[in-house]
Amino acid sequence: MELEAKWNGSSEQVEFSRMSPRSQGFTKLPGQKTCRKTVLLFIFVLLISVALWGTLLFLFLTRFKEIAQDLEKLQEFCAYHNDSGIVTIISQLQRDQWNLKNNVPQLSKALNKLQEDQTTMKSKASQIDQQLDRLEADKTAFKSQVLNEKNTATQAREKLQEEIEKLWTEFQRANGWRVLPSSPSPTSTASQLSQGLDRLEEDHTTMPTQGSVCTNCPEDWQLFQKKCYFFGKESKTWSQAKFACINLQGRLVSIKSKEEQAFLTQKASQKGSWIGLRDLDTEGEFTWVDGSPLTYSNWSPGEPNNEGEGEDCVAMRAYNGRWNDAYCRGQQDSWICEKPATC
Repeated sequence: MELEAKWNGSSEQVEFSRMSPRSQGFTKLPGQKTCRKTVLLFIFVLLISVALWGTLLFLFLTRFKEIAQDLEKLQEFCAYHNDSGIVTIISQLQRDQWNLKNNVPQLSKALNKLQEDQTTMKSKASQIDQQLDRLEADKTAFKSQVLNEKNTATQAREKLQEEIEKLWTEFQRANGWRVLPSSPSPTSTASQLSQGLDRLEEDHTTMPTQGSVCTNCPEDWQLFQKKCYFFGKESKTWSQAKFACINLQGRLVSIKSKEEQAFLTQKASQKGSWIGLRDLDTEGEFTWVDGSPLTYSNWSPGEPNNEGEGEDCVAMRAYNGRWNDAYCRGQQDSWICEKPATC
């Protein structure tokens, strides 16, 4: 007798019963079908995975091959296009390096030569600076010497002019204040002065006697107390004014009284005027150009002050007639001459 197994789903038990001998085989259990499906599914998934991985591997190998081919082509391209240029550049750099190595001694010599030349130039520049300093000092000393000599010559000239004027005044005084038509000028030579003095001596016997009473004045001259006065109106130094008076056959005025001062103050220009007073010989000892001493004075307050140690000539101020010592080489706008009236 054969047993027949029955599946009880609720009790999960297998019941065995007798089977008919006519039954063919045996009946399959439900759990066997499930396992089989699972195995088949696993096999299917495995095949799919293998296929996918195979495909990916194939694609990867194909891409790798393409990249390798591209890289090879790129290397060939770079080698074809760049190798010759790089080699040329390297060769040129090597040649330049070699040339630089060969030129180092020459460059070193040239540098040493430049340093020596620089040292020499510095030494020469120092010598030139010293020479320039000496030349500048010599120039300053020479300029000072020339200035001193010029001042000395100017003073000597003024003294010479004073001597000439004194001689001329003596002849005028000795001969009734008569002078030659051409009186000496600052540029007269010794020979010309000598000839003029000779002519004065020759004419001495024909001059009028001193003491004659005369009241005549030339044109443009003004009479006061038997003397004629001329009021110059050109800007001059003291020496120029003095010789301008000499050329007019007179001399710079010598003021001897208050009355004469009042007359000159009234008639003088409204600007300062040179008069014939100076202390060129001895500082502080003022004398008139006619050689007479200073007996009357009309100084401004605080004058003479010899300001700047060079005020040796005297000018009369216009607005009050007061006297002021001034620089002889300075300019005054007017000057006053005098000479005796003629018969």
